[in-house]
Amino acid sequence: MIRTSFVIFSLFLAVQSTLLAQQPIYQEAFDDPDLSIFREVRNSNNLGVIKGGKYQWDYRGDTPHAITTYCNRLDIRKDFTVQIRVKSFMTGSEHGLVWGANSPGNGFYFLIKGKKYSICQVRQGQVTCAVDQKSGKVRLDYNVLKVQKQGSTVNYFINDHQVYSAPFRLVYGKAFGMALWKSGSSQADDFMVSGTGLTIRLDQGLQYPEPPEHLSGAINSSYEEMTPVITPNGKEIYFSRRSDPNNSGGAGDLQDVYHAKLIGKEWSVAKNLGVPINNDGPNAVFSVTPDGNTLLLMNTYNPDGRQKGMGLSMSHKTSSGWSVPEDVKMRSFYNKSFYNEYFLSNDGKVILLAVNRDDGLGSRDLYVSFAEGNAIWSAPKNLGPQINTPGTELSPFLAADGKTLYFSSNGHPGLGRNDIFISRRLDESWTNWSEPSNLGPPINSTGTDAYYSVPASGDYAYYVSNHEGLGKNDIFKIALPVPVKPEPVILVYGKVLNSKTNAPISTGITYHDFSTDQEVGLAQSDPKEGYYEIVLPVKRAYSFFAEKRGFYSVRDRIDLTDIKDYAEIERNLYLTPIETGQTVQMNNVLFYQSKAQLIPTSYPELDRLAAMMRENPTIYIELAGHTDNVGDRFKNQKLSEDRVEAVKQYLLNKGVEAERITGVGYGGTKPIADNSKELTRRLNRRVEFKIIAN
Repeated sequence: MIRTSFVIFSLFLAVQSTLLAQQPIYQEAFDDPDLSIFREVRNSNNLGVIKGGKYQWDYRGDTPHAITTYCNRLDIRKDFTVQIRVKSFMTGSEHGLVWGANSPGNGFYFLIKGKKYSICQVRQGQVTCAVDQKSGKVRLDYNVLKVQKQGSTVNYFINDHQVYSAPFRLVYGKAFGMALWKSGSSQADDFMVSGTGLTIRLDQGLQYPEPPEHLSGAINSSYEEMTPVITPNGKEIYFSRRSDPNNSGGAGDLQDVYHAKLIGKEWSVAKNLGVPINNDGPNAVFSVTPDGNTLLLMNTYNPDGRQKGMGLSMSHKTSSGWSVPEDVKMRSFYNKSFYNEYFLSNDGKVILLAVNRDDGLGSRDLYVSFAEGNAIWSAPKNLGPQINTPGTELSPFLAADGKTLYFSSNGHPGLGRNDIFISRRLDESWTNWSEPSNLGPPINSTGTDAYYSVPASGDYAYYVSNHEGLGKNDIFKIALPVPVKPEPVILVYGKVLNSKTNAPISTGITYHDFSTDQEVGLAQSDPKEGYYEIVLPVKRAYSFFAEKRGFYSVRDRIDLTDIKDYAEIERNLYLTPIETGQTVQMNNVLFYQSKAQLIPTSYPELDRLAAMMRENPTIYIELAGHTDNVGDRFKNQKLSEDRVEAVKQYLLNKGVEAERITGVGYGGTKPIADNSKELTRRLNRRVEFKIIAN
């Protein structure tokens, strides 16, 4: 007897020790709607409002439903306890607690109805119930329901009386909250989750140099500002404003897109972007290309500008304003969530999606889709479990370096309902990422933090917060410390011009990896001014050029292999009319030093010249070879002639007739730049062609 008593007493102490070790991780008294871990919901079939220290919920549906918080800091591998104080306001309403869920269709339910209680599991929408019976412990007023995991067992309590015990096998996710089984009405008073907390991962040395800057009243208002998108040059901002009476949809729950420009150090007063971007639906800009000429938008539009439905679309700047948005054509696109966000990369080659799909790990995951050409995008590809969790991932933003991903999640351990995280892409698979790090305070708070945007410089971030703003959500700006900055890039800007008249030209711009000639990005010059901007990641060289029918495009080249810091470089791009007398300098036709042997990176430029001549069989050209003035002038003369011959031979091998090509070498007699410095002297070592007949 003594030994038996000792064993029982020891077991009691072990259980008590386990319970005492549990710490409250999530507590909710529903005293402050703005800081609540439970989200208010308002639609025709689902209304949840926090008022008077209670959460009042009315649901009209025929499937199990839940309002939850995702307990990302809870270590579900260890013991935990969840409890809620709840009552029903509708006779026959089955209500209670949901735990270990990732959606209403995947989770565990502890329910009461009248004097009965039920314990059920829902898996992919299919219901199995272990218990459905009466209990004298159920009250007609408030009841405290508690689920307690201890080791390999899970125990169920009603008003501190244990009513059931079962083996603990799994959880679908970390969503815990209140539940209704089909239509009903209930009210929650208190909610708590206790257990062992997980460590929030912060980058070493993370310390913000200055507090956040609340953007002025020119941007923020007494209404709700959302989804800020800063242009890569940092000079314009697009965002959505909800419930403003001036919105297209009026003062309801919908939002319009607004736009402002940075003038000096002050923002202009934000203006409603108007039609066709805004209509009577929910409107948002998710991305703007570096050239400022393309917007990626939430939802789809009818030809008359009215909202068509969920999805994503693009609008392009024209001489008369923004075009009516057109659907993005993506293979196998669908989204099973009511919510969605997207992001278009700076190079125009990648779209990121935050959607709910069959292969997802949680309620919403992040996916990637690739441009296939002809305005078709590949089927979405899941970014994998390093990024995605059984919780919700949303608002993706890919920095200008094409590698640094910022996103909001309630699945990774965080400070509040949703935090913003950073991860870096490690290879071209798009499923291999560094472990996400929390951006920490003050960017992240106890509330929902999302919608994050960084200009190409990487110095600042713009984000939405409901802390100390003018309205429910406002836009803030904060200087970024090094650990959470993207890699440096170069912003190249200028105009596309007619080399003969210097008139601006609206056309497409392509940029390539110089060593492989692989296309790595696209842009468009402004329809009025011919202005363009592109963003180029450092550590490699590029060629870039504009193209337009009736013109020969001159390739420019820029070498960023040794660049370590962000910079802005001006480069005008010239298009030469295909007319008699026009001379074109071929910047990317290069030779080995002091030789007439072409460097292979010259081939793409010469291939384009050969193609132009094949397409225009009446064109005759004269090649001109030039050197600098260093060394023996007779050797320079011979070298220029030999290089002209090498170019001619290349064109002949590409099918251009010999009689259409003449050539002359000028040695160093016709410099176009200063010969006293190597930086400018190299510009004199060049090959040109002149159209002598057309």
